[in-house]
This record gives sequence, structure tokens and C-alpha cells, in this order.
Amino acid sequence: MESKKDSWLTPVPKQSLSKMVVEKIKEGLISGAIVPGEFLPSETELSERFGVGKSSVREAVKMLEAMGVVEICKGNGSRIRTTVDSSVMNPLIFQLILQSRTESKDKLVEFRRMLEVSGSLLAIDNASDEDIKELKDIHERTKQDFKKGRATVENDMEFHNKIYESTHNPFVVSIGRSIMELFQPSLVIANRDYSRMVTDNHDKILKALEGRNKAAMEEAIILSLEKWKELALDECME
Repeated sequence: MESKKDSWLTPVPKQSLSKMVVEKIKEGLISGAIVPGEFLPSETELSERFGVGKSSVREAVKMLEAMGVVEICKGNGSRIRTTVDSSVMNPLIFQLILQSRTESKDKLVEFRRMLEVSGSLLAIDNASDEDIKELKDIHERTKQDFKKGRATVENDMEFHNKIYESTHNPFVVSIGRSIMELFQPSLVIANRDYSRMVTDNHDKILKALEGRNKAAMEEAIILSLEKWKELALDECME
């Protein structure tokens, strides 16, 4: 009888073989047959068990390496990562970028509002005093940079990413970072042309977080997104 540990090691359908190998490995991860930190079976074993050539296995492993799922350990094989390095390619952002080119602006705003409101409300529950201090420091740096004529989007990105980090939920952090990457071009416009709007919005968000006031937070997020859509997103997508 086939064990759970080997249930994913079955021949792949005759489609795009390397992609199907990736799917089989994903199946193993989802089922728990393979766990983070564990080495994959050898290239030879994967080739035999999946019924594909070694070149398809190698290509699949390279795809997973590019996505940050596996790391190649010279002389030892391929190991499932325990965490995804921030420097690796993020497939989700490419999917979001492509979809953003075919969907309406209202859909984009709806998407960001859903995630930013829920993430910010969770931050109210989970943010530590140190998280709030770091947000204050970022906010103060932003204001000082604006006074010096430096309109850098990095401060804005860091502020919003820090709110997602303040949820202390790795799923929210990962999705939140992808969202901020997607909207970076419009944030460049907001910071360049509407610096007062940026600092006013961040003021309201920070005060709501400090006061653990969910109603004020939701109001601040919705207001900031309305202004962002009207002044920055519309220009970015013209």
C-alpha cells in the first residue's frame, strides 16, 4: 500500500513535463509529504517515479529555485527552503501586474481597499509598541525628506509595509508587500506631486493605530485611498 510520504511520487500527465513536475512537488508540499528543510529525492529517483526525463526534472527544480521554493546544495541535492528569501522572484506580483492591465481602476481600488483595511485593522490588534515607534520614525523621516525637497517613494513603501509587518502574520506580510509593489508607480506620483496628502494620510493612520481605534483606522484608510485614486492612480493609468 502506498504511503502518504510517497503518494505524490506518481507519473505525471504527458503535458508540459517540467511544469507538471512542479505541480507534483507542490502537491507533495500541500499534502505534507514533503516538508520545509527536507531534501527532495534524487534527480534519478524523481525521473523514474514521475516517468519523465532528467532534463524535465532539472528544469522543474530550476523553476522552483527561481521562485525561492528550493535551494540547490552542491553535492547534496535540492532542499525545500524553510523561508522564502525576499530577493527571489515573486510570481504573484507578475500575475497581479498582468491582471492590472486588463481590469478597471475601480477593481484595483477595491482590491487594495479590501487588503489594506483588513491588514490595518489586524495591525491594531497585533502591533507592538516597538512597531508603532518604528512607524513614527518612518513618518518623521518622510516629513523631513519632504521639507528638504526629497520626494522618495521608499519612505511611503516602508510605512505601508511596516503596517503589514505589524500584523505579525506572515501571510498578510507576503500579500501586502506584493500589493505595494503593484502600486509603486502611482505612489511615485503621489509622493512627487502630493506630499501634503501623503503626510496627512499617514498622520491619520498612525493616530488610529496608536489609539487602537478601528473605526478611525477604517475611515483613514478609505479616505486615503479615495484621494490616491483621484490624484495619483488616475494619472498613472492614463
